[in-house]
Amino acid sequence: MTVAPGRAAGGRLLYGGTFDPPHRRHLEVAAAALRLLEGRVDGADFIPSARPPHKPGRGVLPFALRCALVEAALAENGDRRLRCNRMEGERQGPSYTWDTLAAFRAAQPGVRPYFLLGGEDYALLPTWRHGLALPHLCSLVVAPRGDVADAAAFRAVTRENWPDARELAPLRSGVDAAPRMELPGGGVAVLLPLAPEAVSSSEVRAAWLAGRAPEGLAPGVLQILDQHREAVAAAWQEER
Repeated sequence: MTVAPGRAAGGRLLYGGTFDPPHRRHLEVAAAALRLLEGRVDGADFIPSARPPHKPGRGVLPFALRCALVEAALAENGDRRLRCNRMEGERQGPSYTWDTLAAFRAAQPGVRPYFLLGGEDYALLPTWRHGLALPHLCSLVVAPRGDVADAAAFRAVTRENWPDARELAPLRSGVDAAPRMELPGGGVAVLLPLAPEAVSSSEVRAAWLAGRAPEGLAPGVLQILDQHREAVAAAWQEER
């Protein structure tokens, strides 16, 4: 992202993931995060992982193909604040979130990153490379899912990961209140006021391989998958 001359830089939501493939829930989560962070960020970058370090045991679609799927999904969504960022394809080695955030901050020193991740990954941050140090580089926006599906679990996992975390006043109020915790290193973690949903990319892959129309895929995404049917089937069947 380039900041226009003479314009104060704000924040940017960074949504990392495999996006294999991108589906409706990805877009819903990004939209909810943008609503919550209104006035703090000017949009969101979907950042497909080039070489996911946590998925070495299954086939993943090629990076360029997954980027094309994300771009198709965003084009049909029509929200110009959303875009695909291919920065992880420019680096060698595993696509570690720490390295991605460090590279983003080096390229955009005036832009505050807010990293969006699912609740299951939030709970697993101690297993990530420098996972508990991420608040030195960004704030964390957590989508309810898995082990972190509600406010109580969010607070418990946050204090387990960072015993010195301090609770702040929630963002928004009423039914849209979002619990927020100050983390060591300067970042903040906030839980999206969004109901958990079981839709997953693995279910979408299974439906597509079985010849069923997967729920939540944009027509353009389905079209690209069909155009690359042999390559997609070869990659996804490794998971079975």
